[in-house]
Amino acid sequence: MSADRLNHLTDLAIRHYEFGQSVDDLAADFGVDQSTITRRLSRARSEGIVRTLVLPPLEYEYMTNLEQDVRYRFGLEEVVLVRGRADILESSEDNPAREALVLSIAQAGARYLEQCLTNRDTLLVPWGRMVHYIGKQIRPPAHLSDLMVVPMVGLFGLEDHPFEAGVLASHIASLFGGRSILLPAPAVVSGDVGATIEGLPLVRRVKALYEQATVAVFPLAPPDPENSTVVRMGLLTGDAVRDLISRGAVGEVASWWFDAQGRLVEDRANHAIGVGLDGLSRMVKRRAKVIAVVGASRERVSPLKVALTHGLVNTLITDHITAKELLRDA
Repeated sequence: MSADRLNHLTDLAIRHYEFGQSVDDLAADFGVDQSTITRRLSRARSEGIVRTLVLPPLEYEYMTNLEQDVRYRFGLEEVVLVRGRADILESSEDNPAREALVLSIAQAGARYLEQCLTNRDTLLVPWGRMVHYIGKQIRPPAHLSDLMVVPMVGLFGLEDHPFEAGVLASHIASLFGGRSILLPAPAVVSGDVGATIEGLPLVRRVKALYEQATVAVFPLAPPDPENSTVVRMGLLTGDAVRDLISRGAVGEVASWWFDAQGRLVEDRANHAIGVGLDGLSRMVKRRAKVIAVVGASRERVSPLKVALTHGLVNTLITDHITAKELLRDA
């Protein structure tokens, strides 16, 4: 199916399922009959654009209290929760319900950015599936011509991959009518050339923007020798990740690894180019919005708790089951 066709089905599904536009109204808008719209919505389901997620009802007061409990426990600026399910937390990565919940969390991230971004902001984004999902669901309420969107990490390949940080920065900026800039460097380089690359004038220009950044949004993950993005993209070997784990790494943000105290665990042979954990920590200290968007995964609870506890994040968007786990024995 062509990209234009997929984009049409996605737009149709969003208008019907998210914004509540009726089949009759959609038919009138597109100049077709109702049965055509129904067939297209069915096709959106078969293509995986629309996924079914059954969630239990929860009282507004319960969710509000849970958000406040997490916010106060970890000293956060804001917490946004979506409804989750306990069984999904334990499910495999390829579980359709888990993927649907990840999309729901990403949608909450999109709504949050729509509300919080202004013309004065500089937004940092990493690579990856979660920010790709967020970008797909952003529907800006206003034109922000002075918004700057900057990749927080360098390139992981030569192709125009939809998960690349630079591609995502360009896409999100275009949605708001803003501007983006590239980080002209690989994501991970040999340690002996890292300082040279970071000293290049074009790279220094981007790093200067990191010190002015007002918003950063990213997922985080446990170190995984088999499935980490840096391993799948050939930037690090599985053995290198195992070495990081042996030296205390418990979590990863865009190829920066941290231990149980939130401290950087450096790769012995490689150097990641970008904002770094220290850059994110400085953002938190100057009260910029540093937003973790993560959930629907047992494996991510522990590194998320470390990031919240040790000042790598000050805003959280997740599901309510993950929130309950964060408070367990906290």
